[in-house]
Amino acid sequence: MLKYIHVKDIKKTKVFQVSREFLRGFGMDIPVQYLKGVGPQKAKLLQKLKIETIKDLIFYFPKRYEDRSFLKKVSELKSDEITTVLGKIVEVKEITPKTKLKILKVGISDDSGIAYGCFFNQSYLKKIFTLGKKVYFYGKVEKRFFETNINVYEYEFWEEEAIHTNRLVPIYSVTENLSPKVLRQIIKNALDKHLEEINEPLPLDILKKYGLPEITTALLNLHFPESLELAELARRRMVFEEFLMFFLAIGKFKENLEKRPGISIIGNGELEKSFLSLLPFKLTPAQEKVWNEIKEDLAANKPMNRLVQGDVGSGKTILAALALVKAVEAGFQGALMAPTEILAEQHYLNLNRLFTPIGIKVVLLSGSLSPRKREAVYQAIKNGYADVVIGTHALIQDGVTFKNLGVAIVDEQHRFGVDQRSSLMQKGLFVNQLVMSATPIPRTLALTIYGDLDVSVVDTLPAGRKPIRTYWISSQDKGKAYAFLLKQVAEGRQGYVVCPLVEESDKLQVEAVTKLYEFLTKKFPQYSWGLMHGRLKASEKEEVMENFRKNKIQILVSTTVIEVGVDVPNANVIIIEDAWRFGLAQLHQIRGRVGRGEHQSYCFLLGNPKNQEGIVRMKIMEKYNDGFKIAEEDLKLRGPGELAGTRQSGTWEFKLADIVRDQSLLFLAKKEADYILKNEENYQEIVNLALKKYQDKISLLQKN
Repeated sequence: MLKYIHVKDIKKTKVFQVSREFLRGFGMDIPVQYLKGVGPQKAKLLQKLKIETIKDLIFYFPKRYEDRSFLKKVSELKSDEITTVLGKIVEVKEITPKTKLKILKVGISDDSGIAYGCFFNQSYLKKIFTLGKKVYFYGKVEKRFFETNINVYEYEFWEEEAIHTNRLVPIYSVTENLSPKVLRQIIKNALDKHLEEINEPLPLDILKKYGLPEITTALLNLHFPESLELAELARRRMVFEEFLMFFLAIGKFKENLEKRPGISIIGNGELEKSFLSLLPFKLTPAQEKVWNEIKEDLAANKPMNRLVQGDVGSGKTILAALALVKAVEAGFQGALMAPTEILAEQHYLNLNRLFTPIGIKVVLLSGSLSPRKREAVYQAIKNGYADVVIGTHALIQDGVTFKNLGVAIVDEQHRFGVDQRSSLMQKGLFVNQLVMSATPIPRTLALTIYGDLDVSVVDTLPAGRKPIRTYWISSQDKGKAYAFLLKQVAEGRQGYVVCPLVEESDKLQVEAVTKLYEFLTKKFPQYSWGLMHGRLKASEKEEVMENFRKNKIQILVSTTVIEVGVDVPNANVIIIEDAWRFGLAQLHQIRGRVGRGEHQSYCFLLGNPKNQEGIVRMKIMEKYNDGFKIAEEDLKLRGPGELAGTRQSGTWEFKLADIVRDQSLLFLAKKEADYILKNEENYQEIVNLALKKYQDKISLLQKN
């Protein structure tokens, strides 16, 4: 009968002792509430830490360690130090210095003197502190009136196995009402009872090859290490496993992708030649290289799955245009999806201008279109009148049906999740995917965040581009920056003033930028000013940008909506108010609005940073123009999890691995994964485990 009892009902039965046998059937997926020392209430607290099973608990790792192994004699204690003391309990008393405050004082002696462990409003502890028992106190020392007191953070009796004191102690992230001591004890209970049930996922020959411990040893040393060296070796072992599993899953996905049928997009080359002949410049060597990679992908009998990343102004848009031309030349439609209306409109205006002379019909689809116009665009896409469709998220709505989509391009791809990319790919059969990012990231990071994609890098700027001169100026001296801007405008140039972030509220940002615009127009009425923000209607944005391009607007005051896509070669000065509020990647993107023409360009970062990180960001921006170098510095400063855009839906996350700190392990794991996949018949078990671990993300990618 027991096998029919639901786990949540087990405690209600009179056969609870027997039900432990039943629970074993769940393996490591036993609900955590059935572990000794947990129960329903603590299980709810653990859920806040995303711990629901015994396995979750064992794989919940410490964030750091505290060395509490240095015991001090009572006579050696000094005020304000945090230390560990061992002594025999010689006195237990409670005092009430004021209303609602009770202090339990437990005197311990180690023959060199007496110290009093202090516990505030914890009268219930009186019962457990028995005279004559030996106890460890870990806490902050306070000496006053010839008495030595210890504000006790943790205590532990001498006869117990030390896990809270007198050793290297693991420190975990906790939640409200769940103390570090309780969590530590629960994890210890889980390890004692279930550690040996964990199977080793890695082949022993690989562990031996790299001198890594087996999983049970590694887990024990991650939670309760005897030394920092053992903890680090255990961490390296788990990091290697994370990287290896990732590369195996991605490698297997790519293998399967190679086998998928696709459509060859070749054409006769005439439309491509016509397009290139109309360009007022030649492709750079970097553009040529990447275009050949894209063209090779398109011609293959399998879907393209490629990321093109390059610095601001490196010429990625022309590569996207060429891919769209190739699609039309081969008799297919092309689509380009951008994250914002202003960027989609910018692409539409540019591509329409480039494509009209060679007979390619372009339409724009965005959320702000009227129902009548939207329906007309839907029909043009469905019946094939539209060769190329430019749009926002509106492209992936149910009402959009392509006649024969062959190439889909996602611009500023870090702003979209894998699921959104996938939705666009499903608008056709065997669609070729090209994703572009102007947020440069080191190749090691690209390997992980975009592990499902082949990566191309446009690593040089067009000839003649001059580095932007960047200056950090305090708020008190901002007048100098504005004076310089107005002088350049008087000489025929144009400029931008970018308003700082005001929290994360669109409304507050619009209010702030409008206030700044009104102030500047009143102070300098002799100049032509424009205002740009996200809440303007599409037609209003288009009018502002068109007037700015034609120099009818000399200075554009804007929020960060001009961060990407805006290309006005005559604009050569940008002022960023309170620049320290922005991240490095975003600052580099904003700065990239200038430096696109023949004139020397300038960027002024205004503001007085409120913290050290803000100061470092300003100095990095002054020092570097290279987006890839800035991205590396950003990684060092903030870590991969915080890099702009990397926490998108569908990214690959690791528990312990840090792709900056652990680059050497990353490359070792990649090399080992390649070897395993070439000899898969000998390593089928670990390949299956990797696919199982990442099955949700792989299935999402397979929808493409």
